[in-house]
Formats: sequence, C-alpha cells, structure tokens
Amino acid sequence: MALFKKKNNKNKKPNTQVYMPYKKSTPKVVRRKKKRSFSFGRKHKSSKRRSKTPPSSVIFYIIFPLVGIALLYISTLFIIRMRNRESFEVYEEQYVIGLEDIPIFPNSEFIFTNSINEPSVANFISSGNSAYRLPPNTSITKVYEYYEDVLPRKDWTFVLSVDIGSEEMKNGQYWTKKGVGLRIYSKFNDIWYELLSEEQAITGLRERVEREIERDLLLANQELQDLLPDFPWVIQIPKEYIISYRVSDFENLRLVEFKRIGSEERLIITPIGYIGSKPLDDLLREYVELLNKDGENLWNISNTLLTYTEYGRALRGTITENGRANTVAVIPNPYDKIMYVLDYNLEQEEFFEFVLSNLEPQGLKKE
Repeated sequence: MALFKKKNNKNKKPNTQVYMPYKKSTPKVVRRKKKRSFSFGRKHKSSKRRSKTPPSSVIFYIIFPLVGIALLYISTLFIIRMRNRESFEVYEEQYVIGLEDIPIFPNSEFIFTNSINEPSVANFISSGNSAYRLPPNTSITKVYEYYEDVLPRKDWTFVLSVDIGSEEMKNGQYWTKKGVGLRIYSKFNDIWYELLSEEQAITGLRERVEREIERDLLLANQELQDLLPDFPWVIQIPKEYIISYRVSDFENLRLVEFKRIGSEERLIITPIGYIGSKPLDDLLREYVELLNKDGENLWNISNTLLTYTEYGRALRGTITENGRANTVAVIPNPYDKIMYVLDYNLEQEEFFEFVLSNLEPQGLKKE
C-alpha cells in the first residue's frame, strides 16, 4: 500500500503554450564621433548642413582671376614693346636708299632691288623718292609709330598726319628738318618716302590736291562720251575731242587717239608689249623706234621716272624731237595683259593727267 496516494486531478487542463529557447541579445555598440584637432591633407565628409559661403569670398574668387589675367596681359604687352624697341635699335643704322638720315623700317625690303640700274628707277631715287615692301602682317600704323620714336632723335620735327580719304590733303605722315620736308605714306600696302619742300610738308600737299580737283572739274563738267564697249580701256572723254581707232604694229591690236577739235592737241594710247615681257624702259625704247621707223625726224628719250598706277607698276617721262617735247607713260592693263604707251603732244599736262588718273581697265571699272 502506498504511503502516499497520487492525486489524479482530472479537471486540470494541459499547458498548451510553446516556449522558444531564449537567445541572448548582443549589445548594440554606439559609436561616438571623436573630437579631432585640425588636420591637413584629409578630406572630411560634408555634413548634411553645408555652411553658406560668405558674399565677400564669392567676390574674391571672381575678382582675383580677373586681376591676374589683366596683369598677365599688361606684362605681355610690355614685353612685346620692349622686344620691338630692341629690334628697332638693331636696324637703326640701316638707311633708306636715296634718302639721308632716314632709317628703314625693320625687316622691310627695297622694292626695286632687281631693277635699281634701270634709268627710270635711278631717276625715281634721285628725285627724292623711295619705296620699301612692308613685312608680313605689318600695318602702316606700326610704321608711323616706329618713325615717331626714331626720327626725333635724328632732329626731324613731326608736322602732321593725314588719314586716307582726306579731300584737302594727301594722306601720310609729314616731317620737317632744316628747310626740307618728308612725307611717309602707304601705297599698295608698302612704305613710300617722298622729299618735299618745308611748305609742302606743313600744308600736307594741299596745293597738289587743289590742282587735281580743279583739273578734274574742268573736264568733267563737259558733255562726255565713252569708248567702244569692246575696247580694253574704259574712260569718258569730253565731246570736244574726236575719238578714232586704228590698227597698231603690235599683234594687230587697236590703238585709240583723242584729238581736240580745232587744235593740234592729241593723245594716243598704243599697245606695245605683254606685261612682264621686258623692263618698262625697254618698252618705251621700242615705242620710240617705231616712231623713228616711219618718219624722218628722230625722237629720243629725254627722261623717265618710275611711278605706280592703281593697277601696277608704270613709267612716265618725256621724249623729244627737234625742240618738241611729248609727255609719255607706259602703263599696264590687267584685263588683256598688255602694256600701253600714252603719248601726249603738248607741254601743258592737264588733259594727260586727266586721262592717266581716270583710265581704267575693261572689266575692272569701279562702281
């Protein structure tokens, strides 16, 4: 018999709850930012809140580069000017051919080096003229600046400067020295030199311009007539001149003659050779030989002077025969590639100058 009776509690409900095994939770480590002293060379992560740059800093970052660029530009200009001055001093001892005490512009070249022995070039130089080819990428303004720096050291006095397009004076830079005038100007993008009287330099060749205007107005106010449309030259001639054409001795090309009604005044334009085929003086000699071939009188070349037209290098001069003197010019025509001789039989040259300055190649007439 058991000492203790096990009680059987039938009314007791069974425990239905399920218990999971207990898992130890790992402690969460909280990292705190360490306080750092100022360090160099390390980049820190930007916080969400970015500090705004003060306006004064923005102005500094804008103005400082601009100031730096301006200083660099000024320094570059200063260095270039100093180098130019040094290069000018190197060339200062070289002088313009035919002119005394006028230094040449650095790196410029005498235009007539290969034809300096021709009579027309010799006369051109001996009459106080000279011409030099400008260096590449150089303007006449640079030339004027150079002479403004150099010529006062040679005792030249600056008088005035006349811009291109002036209706009262000839363009160029004018100087005087001991009663002599000097004109430096640009022609066909080259440097040209011309000795003048002191009065001409002071007035900027005003008298020459006035004569040209008076001559042109005198002839242009009359009724005018044109040349034939297929003739290689274009010009309007006053109707008091008779225009006639005939075949020349060169390649059967036509020549043209202008003869004033009721007088012996006449001007003939004759083809004489191809452009570049011979020196201009030789072409003029051939023309004189043609004159002497058919006549008893003997024509001679009295003088020649190199000149330029708007269409190329030219020659002008005088031919004589038994006391008579004709004014002549040898000029190029780029339209037909032919050189022509202008022969005028009077000493007064108003009509000759009118034709020479207004004659234009066919196809190149200005609007």
